[in-house]
Amino acid sequence: MEEPGAGMAIINNAKREINAKIVYYGHEGAGKGTSLHYLYERIKPSLRGELKTLPASGGSLLFFDFCPFEQPVFGGYRIRFHIYTLPGRVVNPAAWKMTLKGADGVVLVADAAEAATAGRQSVERLRDYLASYGMSLNDMPAVLQVNKADRAEAANAEATAALLEVEHLTACLSTALNGEGVLETFSALSRQIMERVGEEHTLHAEPAPLPPSSVAAPQVVPPPSHEPPARSDSPVDAPPAQSPPPPATAEEETAAPLPPETESLVDLQVTLADEAVPLADGSVRIPLAISLHGQTRRLVLTVAIGPDTDVP
Repeated sequence: MEEPGAGMAIINNAKREINAKIVYYGHEGAGKGTSLHYLYERIKPSLRGELKTLPASGGSLLFFDFCPFEQPVFGGYRIRFHIYTLPGRVVNPAAWKMTLKGADGVVLVADAAEAATAGRQSVERLRDYLASYGMSLNDMPAVLQVNKADRAEAANAEATAALLEVEHLTACLSTALNGEGVLETFSALSRQIMERVGEEHTLHAEPAPLPPSSVAAPQVVPPPSHEPPARSDSPVDAPPAQSPPPPATAEEETAAPLPPETESLVDLQVTLADEAVPLADGSVRIPLAISLHGQTRRLVLTVAIGPDTDVP
C-alpha cells in the first residue's frame, strides 16, 4: 500500500523561495556521510545553515540546508536545498524510509569495490522504500555516485550503473575523502531537480528565468592549496601570492557574428550558459551566453582571484 510522501519541491511564492530535499543514500561504508561533510565544507559559510545531527530510529540523521547563490537566479526565486543522510550502518529500515519521505532527488552512493554485493542489496531496498511512497528511481531526479574509485581497479561509472541495474542514471566516479567528483555529482542532481521544478510549477516571476543549468553548482570555497596559504581574514583561502592576477579574459566558443557595434544595445542580454568551474590555479571559468537582436554568442569568462598586491 502506498503512503503519501512523493517528492515535490515546495514553492513559497510569498518569500519567492524554492525548497528541495536531497537524500544521500547508500550502504554502510559507501561514503555518503563523507560526501555530505565534504559538500558542507566547500559551501561558503554565508550561504549554508548549521550542520545538525538528530537521532533517527536507532541511527543518526545528518542534515543541513543552503542556498546555492546569494541572489535569486531561477525566475527571480531563491533556491534552498535541504540535504540529508544517515551515515554509517543503518539497522532500522524505518530510518531510511522516513528520511526518503518527500525527497525531490537522491544521490545513490555505492562503493566501487562492493557494487556487486552490498551495492545491489542497497539499490533493491531503495526501490522498495520509494515504492511505498509511489515513487521510483525511473521517474525522479537521481544520480549514481560510484565512490572510492581510487581503491577499485579499473573503476567504471557506466559499468557499475549497469551492474546495479540503474543504467538510466547519470553516473559519476568519486573519491569522497579528497572530494574528487563530489561536487560534480551534486551539480548533476541539482540540475535535474531544477529542470523538474520548471516542468511541474509555474513560477510567478517578473524577470525571465535563467537556464536551469546556471544554478547547478553551489558557490563553494576553492580547494585548499598544497602550498602554505596566504594569511587572510576571509573564509575563502586565497592562493599564494606570486604576481598580480591577470585580467579577466574571454574565449570565443562560436564564430557567430554579432550585429555591428553601431546598432542599438537595448536588446543585449547576458546570461549564464552553464555552471561556473573552479580551476586548479585559483581562477574561475564562467560560461556566458550573450544575445543581441536574435543572435547569440557563447563566451567563456576566466577570472583570476588573488590578493591585492597594491595594498601595503
